[in-house]
Amino acid sequence: MTENIKLIAGLGNPDIKYLNTRHNFGFKALDVLAQTQNEQWKNHKDMASVVFYERNGKKVLLVKPMTYMNNSGLPLRVIADFYKIKPSEILVFYDDFSIPLGSLKFRMNGSSGGHNGIDSIIKHLGTSEFPRVKLGIGPLPKYVNMPDFVLGKFSDEELIKVDKILSSITSIVDTIIDLGFEKAVSKIKI
Repeated sequence: MTENIKLIAGLGNPDIKYLNTRHNFGFKALDVLAQTQNEQWKNHKDMASVVFYERNGKKVLLVKPMTYMNNSGLPLRVIADFYKIKPSEILVFYDDFSIPLGSLKFRMNGSSGGHNGIDSIIKHLGTSEFPRVKLGIGPLPKYVNMPDFVLGKFSDEELIKVDKILSSITSIVDTIIDLGFEKAVSKIKI
């Protein structure tokens, strides 16, 4: 049975030079959610930016780890412990270059697939049993190394697809909050 989602994390890198990079797609998704709440991000123990998202009387904590991608799991563990949130109640949005740009993939659990942020979360939570939304940024072009690609900025043409996905984030999250992750996935159409 799916748990209620109590924390939604978006992965990215905090430095301004990474602001509009492919690797910060998770941050961008959470920024969309935060904007609907008319609240500013708040610092949590110098490890994360947080804000509450309210939907039909339910409060969900939005979290952007500020420890850089490779150590995203540490602030999630600290915050989850502080608020007594189980890993199965944490939903993570992150970029994935194996999925075409403009596409999403939902997973209940599983390996990191080589994503360093997810590796860190699995390590710090001690489990791979947490739901995820993979935000497609692919395909990885031939002759371009992966770090350069994910740390590169979206082109103007690519931003059209990015904006389409971002415009659906609130609806996706609201459906997940209302129905639970497993039931919502079958209802969400992009």
